[in-house]
Amino acid sequence: MKRSPLPLRALAAFEAAARLESFRAAAAELALTPSAVSHQVRILEARLGLRLFDRVGRGVVLSPEGSELFGRIGGSFDALAEAVETVARRGRRARRSEVVLLRTPPSLAGSWLLPRLPAFLAEHPEIDIRVHADLRLATETGTRSEADGVDLAIWYGDHAPAAAVPLLTETVQPLCAPALAARADLRSPRDLPALPLIVTRDNRLSWEGWFRRQGVALDDGFTGTIQLDPSHVAIEAAVKGLGVVLEADVLAEDALRDGRLVVPFPGLGVTWPAYWLGVARGSAGREGVAIVRAWLMESAAAGG
Repeated sequence: MKRSPLPLRALAAFEAAARLESFRAAAAELALTPSAVSHQVRILEARLGLRLFDRVGRGVVLSPEGSELFGRIGGSFDALAEAVETVARRGRRARRSEVVLLRTPPSLAGSWLLPRLPAFLAEHPEIDIRVHADLRLATETGTRSEADGVDLAIWYGDHAPAAAVPLLTETVQPLCAPALAARADLRSPRDLPALPLIVTRDNRLSWEGWFRRQGVALDDGFTGTIQLDPSHVAIEAAVKGLGVVLEADVLAEDALRDGRLVVPFPGLGVTWPAYWLGVARGSAGREGVAIVRAWLMESAAAGG
């Protein structure tokens, strides 16, 4: 039996208008004008010999016949969209994966990069991104990165290669578990020297430097610091209530977000550009490298 041609454009316009309950919203979704959507609906109504929408004020509502038609075809459009996306995913996977090697400091890899990575991989299955957590602070993007096979590198600190661009700022400040803050009744920086103070080796700001900025002179009551490395170990120690850590919000963002750490003295942190992103000269023209770089910059701009 020969199947009569379906008015697919008209059906698509009708489905979008019925689902969104607006010709204008349907037009925006379909990249058409509202009059074009209205025209396609009229074509469908003429073919069916039925009125599919009723005018109500300045809007439209489905007629009983329109509701019946939408109920019958709505799931079909969802199935079509799912089928197209399934085949598209297979096509993306079938393409040869492009390997992109990213070097980053270990603490940033664990606390900032890895939580964001699953969403990127789901969106870009054609990119095989490999993360190399490296304690070295490189001083040039050129020969060293290329010799290591690195395509992109993230540096931490005051100095970065000339071609690198700022990626993330950080605010270094005292952080502690809520229970410790409540138990110690922290009211001012002068209350801190009597508590265990945690610091990491690569932190750009020492406790002595932070107290100096607050105008607090350390006297005999200062018991010194506990050094724990790397940063994620120091942060976890603070979460467990071992003491107060002087650390960056970038590395402690999960613990701060879910309330495992608090900032006892808001506004007394030190903020500066901390992480820099560079591309190896030999990798600059590759599409996968450009995609990863754009994702890193967008992730940083979206809130660190």
